[in-house]
Order: sequence, then C-alpha cells, then structure tokens
Amino acid sequence: MLISPNKTTQNQNQNQNREPSRIGKHRLWMAGTALAAALVLSACGGGGNAGPSGNFNIGVTVGGLFMGDTSVAPGGSTDLAIHVGQSVRLDAGEPVVWTLYVGGSAISGGVQMYYAGADITATTLNSSTVALDTYATYPLQSSIPMTFVATSTYDSFQVATVNIWLTN
Repeated sequence: MLISPNKTTQNQNQNQNREPSRIGKHRLWMAGTALAAALVLSACGGGGNAGPSGNFNIGVTVGGLFMGDTSVAPGGSTDLAIHVGQSVRLDAGEPVVWTLYVGGSAISGGVQMYYAGADITATTLNSSTVALDTYATYPLQSSIPMTFVATSTYDSFQVATVNIWLTN
C-alpha cells in the first residue's frame, strides 16, 4: 500500500490539531483538581468548638443565676452591668485565656485588686470559665468599667470581649 504525501500531511495536520485539544483537556482537568483542593483546604481553620458561625457562645451567670448564652463574634464585644457584691461567671464554651482589664491594668486568675473603692477578684475556674467577685465597703463614686478578653487557645485570632460596668 502506497500512501500519498498529501494524505500523510493531512493526517499529520489532523494529529497536530488534536494534540493541543488533548493537552488543553489535561490542563483543564489539572486546574479543576487544584481548584477543588484549594477550596477544600481553605475550609480548614481554627476556632475549636466555637460553633458553626465561628462565634463564642459565652454563658453568663450573675449572682448564681444563669442569664443565658451570649453569642459574641470573634473581634466583637458584648456589654454587661452588675452591682457591687454580685459575682459573675463567664464560660466561653471552649478553652480560652481570660484577661481582665481594670483601670488599664491586666489581672488574671486568682489575683485580687483594689480599684476606685472596690475589691475586684478574678478567678480562673477551668480552661473555659472565669469568675469575677466584687466587694465595696462604701458606695462607689462612679461606675467602674472592666473588660474581660477571651482569646481562644485553638486560634489566637479568635478574640471576644465582654465589657462589664460595676455599679452601686
């Protein structure tokens, strides 16, 4: 069998036309696979048991009465007003580091401080819970602002703030 040069050239042209198509499909498949892998891996992140929305659900107990869970978005805050003598218990629902700021000073687990006429004690109860106890012999001259900051031990970018106003 004799193949004419025109036929051979025609077959080579067809193969050359098919070759980029085959390479293009392979590249498209590889790009799709890489994109799928990137999407799956981007879903990974910290936050531990912070819930599906990534929020802290901080359980608030005032004077021994459970007030409920307050959802605080990472980077967000919630406010709470209490009277002198009431104890407050905050539970982040996941391991966190609690830091209490009073008058610009940070105090943590088991430290007692006297500020603006009030004795203030923060006690770490477990890896997610902190208690605040206050006492004043005399009425306060003005409200005392305090701030609790909860930083997740799973992901240090997960931070929630609880602002507490101590009043008479």
